[in-house]
Amino acid sequence: MLKGLFEHRSLIYQLAVRDLKIRYRKPILSFFWMLIIPISTAFIYKVLFSDFMRVSNGSYPFFIHLLTALLPWTYFASSLQTATLSILSSKNIINQISFPKYLLPVSVVAANLINFLPTLLVLSGFFVVFHIKIGWLIFLLPAVILIHTALITGLSFAVSALQVIHRDIEYVVQILLTALFFLTPGVYTLDQLTERASPLFVKIYMLNPLVGILNLYRVVFIGQYIGNMPEEINLINILVVPVLFSISALFMGYYIFHKLETKFSDYLNI
Repeated sequence: MLKGLFEHRSLIYQLAVRDLKIRYRKPILSFFWMLIIPISTAFIYKVLFSDFMRVSNGSYPFFIHLLTALLPWTYFASSLQTATLSILSSKNIINQISFPKYLLPVSVVAANLINFLPTLLVLSGFFVVFHIKIGWLIFLLPAVILIHTALITGLSFAVSALQVIHRDIEYVVQILLTALFFLTPGVYTLDQLTERASPLFVKIYMLNPLVGILNLYRVVFIGQYIGNMPEEINLINILVVPVLFSISALFMGYYIFHKLETKFSDYLNI
């Protein structure tokens, strides 16, 4: 698989660019929407949770707390939603051209990664605006993005293949994404979780790889974040689970795709 991805990197790029051109060819603001949507969402949650409900992280602006999670979450959710239909929506291309079909969900992830990277520059700009020092672990950001992308790619393999066989998968994905959004520390803090939840729930909660991944973004961006984490949660908790889960998801997702790919021709034209 990895060898194939490298050999077809040019095709992946072309497919990703095609996806971006189709997505942004009509809106007036074009590519700016990839910044406007997550930032405006963060402002809405900031007003709701910080100004009205008085939720606070204590050591830095709550808006920064939100944005460092919402931007990576948007990358995850938008990739998975689009990848789910990537095979079905490309059946004309599949019927006309012979190429590895797993490149289609990969190209979707690549397109969303291209969308995601500029938002991190905008996030850095907000650190300057709010006079927050970016942490010295920022050099680990590429590794965090790699872990994040591996998880997304593996899940995209699985859902794109399953959707061809079972057309209800896209709705299951929507429900799971809604649940996962509230099961990750985006609009609340780990302190609030550990204070109000039982120790058993916290242990189960930390098995969600997105909890670790979203907090890894905070670790690399926010200098004082590690020191302010609850005692029950440490860097090992938010690193080991995401790494193991991402690697497993990548290869398991590819296995599922490879097993179901032989049935695609029977279902694509239904």
